[in-house]
Amino acid sequence: MNQHPFTLAEESNFIKFVHSLNPNAMIPSADTIKRKIISLHEINFQKIQTILQTTSGLISFTTDIWTSPSTKAFISLTAHFIDTKWNLRNLIVDFKQICGSHTGINIKNAFVLSLESLSLQNKVTKKCTDIYIFKRN
Repeated sequence: MNQHPFTLAEESNFIKFVHSLNPNAMIPSADTIKRKIISLHEINFQKIQTILQTTSGLISFTTDIWTSPSTKAFISLTAHFIDTKWNLRNLIVDFKQICGSHTGINIKNAFVLSLESLSLQNKVTKKCTDIYIFKRN
């Protein structure tokens, strides 16, 4: 929250605050927090990969790109598909920082890298991004 580093959990004032609320609280180290987050990411990545790779139909993807107040560009990738019970499913499959501006090349490169990491190149049907159409007078 608020972009604080994991090392906040090791700062004495934070520890005092938490112990004032619950003297028996066990506060994990920054390394433990980092390991747990990485482990959860790997577990969920594998689940998403399995779901998408075993989907019998094709998958459509959408992206959203924006720039943070600190001028870092980010891209999210969402998969859209119909499951075996004919339910429309939407899964956020990737979220990463991209270097440079929101050019078509940068979007394509981030998209392709995400598909390759999930081994989903053969499941793509459509890709939509924010498109602006200008009409000439």
